[in-house]
Amino acid sequence: MTAIEFAIVGTPFFMLIFGILEFGLAFFVNRIVDNAVLETARLVRTGQAKDFNDTKFRNALCANMPSIFCVHNRMVIKVDKLTDFSGAGDNYSTLPPLLDDDDEPTDDSYPPKINRQEVVVVRVLYQWPMFSAYLNLGDGDTSGKRNLFSAHIFQTEPW
Repeated sequence: MTAIEFAIVGTPFFMLIFGILEFGLAFFVNRIVDNAVLETARLVRTGQAKDFNDTKFRNALCANMPSIFCVHNRMVIKVDKLTDFSGAGDNYSTLPPLLDDDDEPTDDSYPPKINRQEVVVVRVLYQWPMFSAYLNLGDGDTSGKRNLFSAHIFQTEPW
């Protein structure tokens, strides 16, 4: 009798605990990625990344996060220039997408030269594997991965 009660109550209980842990870890990883993007974007903002390309930016991004989370094939990096802040809302929709029409990651992009006083947007997509993402409960769920996004828009300093 006790085993039957435990099976009835235990299964949903352990599923709930597992879900809380899984989502908590995903939020933790999202904060790590967001902080790494912020720190790496600071290099662009202050002119220390004048000679960067997408590979150098990715290496700098990985230097700002624990190595266990730096998996290159899980990240998409897009660094683009905007004309100004007032048009950021209109221009943001015209930026290259992070995912294609089949929800697959696109290629990285980094502008050839970022100058002083330019408005720059840094966007990073990080695909975190999650068991619950197979349920496809949200737009961020695709084939066992949750898409974690981080974006920073800023104007470069007058170096």
